[in-house]
Amino acid sequence: MTTSTRFAVACHVLVALAHRAPESGTSENIAGSVNTNPVVVRRILGMLVQVGFVEGRGGRNGGYSLARDPRKITLDRVFRAVEPDGVLDVHENQENRVCFVSCAIKEILGGVFARAEASMLERLHETTIADLLRRAASASR
Repeated sequence: MTTSTRFAVACHVLVALAHRAPESGTSENIAGSVNTNPVVVRRILGMLVQVGFVEGRGGRNGGYSLARDPRKITLDRVFRAVEPDGVLDVHENQENRVCFVSCAIKEILGGVFARAEASMLERLHETTIADLLRRAASASR
């Protein structure tokens, strides 16, 4: 099992672009900030372009920039953009019909996980990319 870091990287990318605004940044520049491979950043940027948070320009002077005001990009929407299926999921193992736990656990956990993700999204809705940029600027002083 692995833990997804797409959401954290997406937030990092958006805050980095907000910091650079109105200038654009290449996937290589942004990957330097994230300290990861530009391919990872390009995948995330592709998801963010699809939902309209980022716009990209090709060519020699190309790059990526925010397509929206960072005060209008809430973290719940970022999360949904890069983790459309959520992060909590029940296992795929077939149930053991002679075990009452095995027969009920997927439905039970599914409800618990759905409520947990709904609560998380509610909290994430309270924070914007602009908020994160402000916090990053304060932390660097």
